[in-house]
This record gives sequence, structure tokens and C-alpha cells, in this order.
Amino acid sequence: MSASQATLLMGILSLPALLLQDNLLGIACQVLYVIFLAIGRGRKFRILPNLILLISVSSAHLLQPNGLHLVSLGGFSVTLGALLLGARKALTLMGLLYLSHYMVSGRPEFPGKLGKLVAMQFYYFERITTGWRSIQPKRPFIGAIDRLMLLLEDSGSEPASISTKGSLRATTRVLITNAMHVLVLWSLFFAGYLGLLPAFG
Repeated sequence: MSASQATLLMGILSLPALLLQDNLLGIACQVLYVIFLAIGRGRKFRILPNLILLISVSSAHLLQPNGLHLVSLGGFSVTLGALLLGARKALTLMGLLYLSHYMVSGRPEFPGKLGKLVAMQFYYFERITTGWRSIQPKRPFIGAIDRLMLLLEDSGSEPASISTKGSLRATTRVLITNAMHVLVLWSLFFAGYLGLLPAFG
């Protein structure tokens, strides 16, 4: 097993701990943990997009009143249960996003032509997202796409990591580190599930 495959496996094993988490504090701690994991792999954290995600998803759940009534805005009721449910779902989406960033940060490789194709998908997705940020926002949209395609063409038809045969095997330290990440995320899940963390609402 390569180091990149070990990272991908860690993410897969940790996914249920995020998806099944029902405690708001628990999911918040899990999200912070995976954000730090992603940052440690060179991913950037931007406050504004995550804040927009949190506000928009939480606001959408206010359309279905649930729990303690907090305030009325005209004929619109703001309830505590709807806010907490929306916040939990928004945090879950954020956690899945940054966990996926961590999972593919090592560009996992798999044997065979199918594995090469999957690796190339990861590579070009990363190239498109990073290249788009470098384009001037004032450029016309069609021109921006044209510039992005030129950037991808200049970068070469295939990344070196994909065309190179073989990959670095995961060291014992890498395996233990990823196992600890899985343990932390699942420990937070069970802490919430068993009521060891305070519940809100």
C-alpha cells in the first residue's frame, strides 16, 4: 500500500463518523480537525465561502419551524431546532469537503488503466481549481475559460506522478498517523453518541 492509498483509506474509514454524527459540538470538533488535516497538506482555508455555506444552509432550514420559538420576523418564525439542524448539516458538508481535500492531497494511485484514469481525474481537477484562482476576475467569462485551457495545455498532457511507474510505499509512521486520525474522528463520534459531549436544543 502506498502512502497516498493509506491517506485515501483513512478518509473512507472516517466518512461514517462524520455522516452519522448527531451532536453539534461533536461535528464542530470533527470539522475543525479535518480542516487542520487539509491545511497540513497545503490546502487553503477561506473564511468567506465557509461562512456563506453555514449561513445559507442554516437559513434554508428555517423554512420548516422546529423546536423552541426564538423570534418572529414579520410572519416568519425563527426556531432554535431549525437553526441547530441547519448548522449541523452545514458543518457536515464542510467536514466532507475538507476530508475529501485531505484524501486526494497525495494523488492516490491505483494499478491498471482504470487507476491511471482516476489519478488523472484528481490531477486535472486540482489543476482547474488552482488555475481558475490565478485568472483575473475582471476577464470576460469566455476569455477566462480560454486562458484556463491554455494554462492546462502549458502544464503538460500528463503529470509526472501518474506516468512514473510504482509509488512510495507507506511507512509505519504514515500508517500509524492515519490510524490515529481515524481513531480521533470516531472517538468524537462516540463521545457525541454516548452523550459525553453537551447537546444543544
